[in-house]
Amino acid sequence: MTDFTAHTPLSSRWILDFEKQTQRRKHILLYGNIHDQFLWRGHYLTAHEFFTAYFQSLHFDLIVRYDPVDGFAFVDDSGKPRSRPGNDQPLPATMRQRFEEAVKRGIVESNPGLSGRAPTANETTIAMPADPMTPPARQSPGGGTGLFSTRRAAPEEAFGNLRVVMAQDRMSAVALVDLGDMLTTEAGRYAACERPLLMLLKKVTLEAGVIRHGPLLGYRNTLIVTAGDLRRVPEWFYHDNPFVALVQAARPNREERRQFAINFMQPGPASGGFFGGDCLNATRAEGKTHSELEQVADEFSDLTEGVQAMDMEALRHTSWKERIPVRVHEMWRLTDYFKFGLRDDPWEQLKPERVRRARAELSRTVIGQPVAVNAVTTMLTAARVGLTLSGDASGRTGKPKGVFFFVGPTGVGKTELAKALTKLVFGDEQAFARFDMSEYKEEHAAEKLAGAPPGYEGYEDGGQLTNRVLEKPYSILLFDEIEKAHPRVLDKFLQILEDGRLTDGKGQTAYFNQTAIIFTSNIGASDLTDAQTGVRLREGIMNRVRLDTMHEFSYEDVRNHFQAEVDWYFTSRIGRAELLNRLGDNIVVFDLLRPEFVTGIAQKFLAKLITSAQEKYRLTLHFLPSVLEVMAVRMAQKDNLLFGGRRIKTLLESLVERPLNGWIFENYPDLIALGGRTLELGLTQEAKLEVREADDDV
Repeated sequence: MTDFTAHTPLSSRWILDFEKQTQRRKHILLYGNIHDQFLWRGHYLTAHEFFTAYFQSLHFDLIVRYDPVDGFAFVDDSGKPRSRPGNDQPLPATMRQRFEEAVKRGIVESNPGLSGRAPTANETTIAMPADPMTPPARQSPGGGTGLFSTRRAAPEEAFGNLRVVMAQDRMSAVALVDLGDMLTTEAGRYAACERPLLMLLKKVTLEAGVIRHGPLLGYRNTLIVTAGDLRRVPEWFYHDNPFVALVQAARPNREERRQFAINFMQPGPASGGFFGGDCLNATRAEGKTHSELEQVADEFSDLTEGVQAMDMEALRHTSWKERIPVRVHEMWRLTDYFKFGLRDDPWEQLKPERVRRARAELSRTVIGQPVAVNAVTTMLTAARVGLTLSGDASGRTGKPKGVFFFVGPTGVGKTELAKALTKLVFGDEQAFARFDMSEYKEEHAAEKLAGAPPGYEGYEDGGQLTNRVLEKPYSILLFDEIEKAHPRVLDKFLQILEDGRLTDGKGQTAYFNQTAIIFTSNIGASDLTDAQTGVRLREGIMNRVRLDTMHEFSYEDVRNHFQAEVDWYFTSRIGRAELLNRLGDNIVVFDLLRPEFVTGIAQKFLAKLITSAQEKYRLTLHFLPSVLEVMAVRMAQKDNLLFGGRRIKTLLESLVERPLNGWIFENYPDLIALGGRTLELGLTQEAKLEVREADDDV
């Protein structure tokens, strides 16, 4: 049998709190991560195993467990019968017998007629308790409950019996009630028949006896209620109840995770270790502050933030099943495979030559935005090398690969750059996910990202964001027009940016350390007005540029304007300075569309039309210089430049694309006849499309 009394260095945090509260005579409402395993005195135990071992080590006479499904269960106590404190008469041999006797005695004492004799003077006199904190004795503890039966007791009958047992002080007793969050339909709304169950349990907490003799002198008969979800337990059960303490079973902290690795990374009596763990040197080399084992343990604890103890054991099994060895600076290979199912990191698989060419490649796609392109390529370089300031021994971190806040005028390439980055890194458009934040205007829309909690509509569907990352962890995530989302929705991003993870309503954790996150915004582009009065609160850059000529409004002016507007919006408008702080220097300001870039952007769009014609009909299109000349003139008119590349596209659609489709429809009823032909297209000064079939048709 394991010696649980030996001195060991570490226990789970909630266990330390639990021990402190029981010594203070508190009953415990344990909630949270209650179904995991927990470290106690160097061993991992379930909560029930811990309760049994802990109270047995204190030599409690009775340890009983109840849940509404299986009824009562008792710890097997096969040791010698114990004597009652202050009495030579021994206790019954088994805990079930002790429980039966306590129930019968309590009912008989409170209902003397049941025994067929008159009560004695001692049975009818209520003595003043010696301890002022001990509840006074009652004339009828648990009156009206039936005698103990070996059948599965219904909750109301069971709690009545527990009330009797816990009120007596002849033997020390501990009662564990499981599924406390399942006793009512909802914490705020429950049926009339459900309320008495919690009322009985509350009476148990108020009336439990204090042990007056023996080694447990001063301890209280203790009730422990477990609840996975505290929100499902009515607050009146525990709020302002001086006899009840809330204890949260949290997931393992960093030191607990490190201790797991130290104990079980190498093969030993209690574990077969991790694959390759036998090769780790546990001895510190001369001049070194950490051994190989300690370095790997540090990496393991850094990379397993937010996991459960059962997950850590699953990692050990995964290392053997997939033959992934544990080595210094390579612990991430195992944790990433466990989280994402892939052995290789596509970010680190980027060839150096491709990263070096990234700036030129992205600049051909997003024209006229050198600052934004440079910011993205810098992130690619950092992702490829992997060094961070996080202090992570592995050189990796749970945070996203990159976080950007793209802000600027409309139609200047913010979304286009995100798509181009996706193609560059993953070569797959399916790795790009766009979230339209105008769909998250309402406060309750925050649940759409991570899913509704249990019991609420849509719970089974999960969260839109968490589902996406769970399905495709290697992604570029674009949150478009972020300023349109409710501020409570934005709060969800605080945890993502800080910890790189988000847990949905079903308890599944999505990890973001293989994603790049891009927010886009038009904050500062147009005037911001008060919705009620129509008064202009902030002036947009479009009005400012109208007052100045384009060449006088430099990129520095643009950047200063948008930076100031973003700062004001987060700090003063919505009061989310902490989110602004998380973004840091990752705010990337896009420039206005400059006249010199109109031709390049127009050529990019025309190239797509050329490709479409060739792929669909084997038709060759050739655009004359007049098309670009007319486009440059048109874009210089009115405020067209302020609408960016999107305005170039709409002009080409109206001046070239639709007229071309009309010409083909009129001249080629049989579209198959277009194959192998060449069309020359130009625009007159009046912007009318002219189409001529080339003489050198093939």
